[in-house]
Amino acid sequence: MTLLQLQYFQVLSHNLHYTRTAEQLCISQPSLSYAINELEKELGVKLFQKENRKVTQTVYGQQFLPYVEQALTLLQDGSNVLRQMANNAPQIVRLGYFHSVSASMIPALVDGFYQQEENRQIRFHFTESASYDILNQIRSGALDLGFSLHQAEWAESVGVIRQPLYLAVPANHPLSGHSFVSFDDFAHEPQIMLEHSSNLRSNMDQVFSQHGIIPNIVFEVRECNAALQYVGLGFGVSVLPQVPAMDTDKVYIVPISDQEKEFVRTIYLTYPKIHPISPAAQKVRDYIIQNCALNT
Repeated sequence: MTLLQLQYFQVLSHNLHYTRTAEQLCISQPSLSYAINELEKELGVKLFQKENRKVTQTVYGQQFLPYVEQALTLLQDGSNVLRQMANNAPQIVRLGYFHSVSASMIPALVDGFYQQEENRQIRFHFTESASYDILNQIRSGALDLGFSLHQAEWAESVGVIRQPLYLAVPANHPLSGHSFVSFDDFAHEPQIMLEHSSNLRSNMDQVFSQHGIIPNIVFEVRECNAALQYVGLGFGVSVLPQVPAMDTDKVYIVPISDQEKEFVRTIYLTYPKIHPISPAAQKVRDYIIQNCALNT
């Protein structure tokens, strides 16, 4: 199979029209038909079918398309990297992270990376999103590297931070005077929790289940800042990682004494096994591992 056949297949898959596709590709319709027929022969399946003048994609074509698009994207990425290297242009690294490391880790990491003069031609495109979304974007190729709480078989994951969780309580709450609390101290308090899609919510559900307690959940919110707002209004308490919005006189942050067990989570630097990353991304990866990797 040739690169041209894959490109023709991709365009025809989106157009589902031979004449329009041939015009878009600046080739003759017979040349397009021949290329698709040869590709189908090599694969041993029909990728398209015609009914009267209507062209539709078969289930084989539908299954094949995501792989073709990923392959063509990777080839384009590789071409871009070589072009940047040849022109001595800044090389781009797409790095993802989630909110609770945005202030505590990312600025210091970038500053340290740029202390090495040979790294100053590298530029970052940052994406802040939920941990699981970061993982999916690394898999799709939208990100080169990312920090995530999740792991997957297709990814390399290197532990870089053990992130403690804290109890956020209203400033006038009886627990606000404590230097630390245990789970038993707040287990029966009204709880403000993140939505079920979050890693933290899964952890908290597991902790309550292990203790045989059904939590009194008064609010479910999408992100940590919203949880802190409701804590500040006195609606309940919330277990959260340290985030910038905690710096307020309406909320008191208490360490949790069980931190070595349920209330510490590991953050991973994640990158794909399934396709190569650019030399610039390799440099960033190696810097993070050399300076941040946890001892195991």
